Amino acid sequence: MARRRTRKKTRRSSPKTINAARVLESALIANAVTQGFFNTTIGDFAFSKEAMSQNQITARELFSGLSGGSFGTMTKATKVGQLGFKAGTGMSFGQTVQDNLSNNGGQMVASLILIPAGFKVFSKLTTKPRSMANRALKMSGLPVRV
Repeated sequence: MARRRTRKKTRRSSPKTINAARVLESALIANAVTQGFFNTTIGDFAFSKEAMSQNQITARELFSGLSGGSFGTMTKATKVGQLGFKAGTGMSFGQTVQDNLSNNGGQMVASLILIPAGFKVFSKLTTKPRSMANRALKMSGLPVRV
């Protein structure tokens, strides 16, 4: 029987890097989704404390409504049928989302199709300049790729 090797080879792994193009693509897709469902940008959805108009919903209002509070209104949310919660403004949460989807749904679907396709075409067209930039970033020690 053949003798086993006793020495283990050390595994070499490349350092983990952040792909800036994928982060940008994900942010644009998230913005399209929040625009479609909640009629607000991703920044306003995440960081705004209250909606700018009646048909806009922020994350803070969403969590408040789900926990039994109000959806950014002065009255307490109450459960209504299949559509979910009724806010103090007279429109239910589900109806507000339906209105936003009817107004912004086409643009959201188009964005969800065109953004990944555009990034794929862009990455194919800019392969050489991006590889040179990635080499320069790797030599500088930054954990970022383009």
